[in-house]
Amino acid sequence: MKNMKGLSARIVRSFGLGLLLLGCVEPFEAEVADFQSVLVVEGNISDANEPYVITLSRTAPLDAKGATPERNAIVRVIDGEGASFTLTEFTPGKYLSNPLNFVGCAGKTYFLSVITSSNQRYKSEIVTLKPSPPIDSIYFEREIRLTDAGDSLDGVRIMVDAHDPLGTSVYYKYSWIETYEIRPHYPSFYEWDFSVTPAAFVRRNPEINLCFKTDSSRQVLITSTANLKADRVSEFEVNYVSTVSFRLKSRYSILVRQQTISEKSFRYWSEVKKTSESLGTLFDPQPYQLTGNVHNVDDPEEPVLGYFDASSVAQKRIFIDRKKDLHGLTYPGEPCISQLKTFSPREEGDVFKDEFNLFILWGYLIVDGEGALWAPPECADCRVHGVLERPSFWPDTP
Repeated sequence: MKNMKGLSARIVRSFGLGLLLLGCVEPFEAEVADFQSVLVVEGNISDANEPYVITLSRTAPLDAKGATPERNAIVRVIDGEGASFTLTEFTPGKYLSNPLNFVGCAGKTYFLSVITSSNQRYKSEIVTLKPSPPIDSIYFEREIRLTDAGDSLDGVRIMVDAHDPLGTSVYYKYSWIETYEIRPHYPSFYEWDFSVTPAAFVRRNPEINLCFKTDSSRQVLITSTANLKADRVSEFEVNYVSTVSFRLKSRYSILVRQQTISEKSFRYWSEVKKTSESLGTLFDPQPYQLTGNVHNVDDPEEPVLGYFDASSVAQKRIFIDRKKDLHGLTYPGEPCISQLKTFSPREEGDVFKDEFNLFILWGYLIVDGEGALWAPPECADCRVHGVLERPSFWPDTP
């Protein structure tokens, strides 16, 4: 429910626009006094041996910067046999389970219990942790799309195939985590060391020519096979990756996670998807209608947003290498080509003084020859865009 504030703002703006189109001249303004802070619960447990995160927050007024974390709550997951597992708050409003103490089990039932710092008690409906069939394959194909401005956008669409021979899954929810290499346009292997006298030209340590960046999905990715003859997911697009960023410039990887959810959960996420993708007109469903499966124990009429769910996780990873896999894609012009500075110490005077000043301003010597070539950080230092630490699953890079 991270987009609640933005959705509300679009609804307010669209409502005002509708009045103007009908001939009204007085703009509609939301009454701040009418605002009601509502608890938002986000979280899912699975059978994966990993920490589970439950996020608690409160909706904020339109003029606020974001949702308010619900801090210092007592958060527990309780199974059908009465065993209770407490989650620990590791950042404001985010509560983490300990995989050494608790891992979900397919077929078992669970519910969420929350007691806020003001002693308000909340409880989710009982959910069953459904098993998930494996992912058959993840693959990609080139596709050129048009931007809102009408320009061509080259890239690849990433798709998933899966099937359940028992025909009991039916409702699927997907998410992904992508990781990609960042290689600067102008590698910089040397730097001046001004800690010694005279200053020395030394090899960089660590090197700054290969970094990594990781992002995760933010869209609601759901599909159903309820109206199909077989419980089979085919060519379901989970992501579109364009050539505009670093993602496809070197090596790209995506880990796709598949969950089997209940029909009720599917209906809830369908409404979330429609609301988040709508234009926010007067006739669209209001965000406060998106109540999930959590309620106030002492006040059932209190609106509570979000959904607590349990489902097995099937996952699969693929790598895409530009040199091996991406032939014929078009990439936009490289802005770094026009971002170089040349420098000749014989023309500029004192070598140490001038090179020191240029080093402070730019800092990245690319070529040392008759003159010197310098590039700005965003064109020569991968740390501007990512981190140096190589993921444990990343293959050796030549």
